[in-house]
Amino acid sequence: MPPPDLMVVTDLDGTFLDHHDYSFDAALPMLERLRADGVPVVFCSSKTRAEITALQRRTGLDGQAFVAENGAIVVGRDGNVLAGPPDGEVARLRAALDRTRADLDLHFATFGGVTDEVVAAWTGLVLDAAGDARRREASEVLLWHAEDDDRADAFRAALAAAGLDLVRGGRFWHVLPAGRDKGTAVRLLVADHERRTGTAPCTIGLGDGPNDTALLDAVDLAVVVRGHGPEPGPLADDRPERVHRTTAPGPQGWAEGVSRFTTPSVRSHR
Repeated sequence: MPPPDLMVVTDLDGTFLDHHDYSFDAALPMLERLRADGVPVVFCSSKTRAEITALQRRTGLDGQAFVAENGAIVVGRDGNVLAGPPDGEVARLRAALDRTRADLDLHFATFGGVTDEVVAAWTGLVLDAAGDARRREASEVLLWHAEDDDRADAFRAALAAAGLDLVRGGRFWHVLPAGRDKGTAVRLLVADHERRTGTAPCTIGLGDGPNDTALLDAVDLAVVVRGHGPEPGPLADDRPERVHRTTAPGPQGWAEGVSRFTTPSVRSHR
């Protein structure tokens, strides 16, 4: 029996993209190797559909599957939507979030509650990109200093009662529908790949933050990219033969991690 296909599923900010300037130059040589071998590279991020498709165009990955808004939106190859929000999802979520904020007297700001200019200042994105970051369909982004707020547990409980989850990313907190995390999204994509090709892919996942834990638990081989904040974990299976922790951050670490599991060549794993 031939070895399984390979699929790379990667977080973006702080992983494929540099934490400070969003560059990905250091990842390009490895990305080109993957593309040359026909290996799917799936962006799996808290970013919006608009942000991810723009990055796919810049990296030559148009038409590839992707996961947006931390798993709330899952799109297969050629735009086939595998999971997405019902009409009015983000409005319902924001209303529940506003009620909870008032009930608990919480102090946080959201992408939906500020302007493109403010999000650009928070993130370092250019104005158009900040606008894309605010075009959310199924989740909301919070600027919140949870470590200074003793109501964090009450906040989580109130969100759970409303059918929502709270997850921490590299820079921000994210509220999204319960049960729609990156791990669930990976399993949907693997099942879709099997339906289309008849083979189960060997999955390599890469991430740098707590919201990547479910992604790294769902893949066969996991890369924890050195980050600038809390790392993913604890992982369900942290054996060194399955999990590699990079010495370099961002796109340099991304290339290091992919190389760790594809040496001496990507093709040898297919």
